[in-house]
Amino acid sequence: MDNKQYVFELATVLHRAKATLPASELANVLNEFNHLTTYGSQYSGGRGTYKLISDTYAWLVKNGNQNGADIVAIAFTKPDGSYAYEK
Repeated sequence: MDNKQYVFELATVLHRAKATLPASELANVLNEFNHLTTYGSQYSGGRGTYKLISDTYAWLVKNGNQNGADIVAIAFTKPDGSYAYEK
């Protein structure tokens, strides 16, 4: 499964549960299920993880799924609890 599709599906599960997940934990989940960065390395919870969230948002918008993009935008958080992606 593509990384963006995986992030979208995870965001959907979080949304249904009315929960959020820190971006650092998203990185751990991606690594646990062998999802690698475009460079072929594991996610560290830093810039690459936030880029994946942003790319997932843009991919969903491009494919006409604004509702899904909005779900991704509120599913993942920064260490301070704010959203990892701001629309």
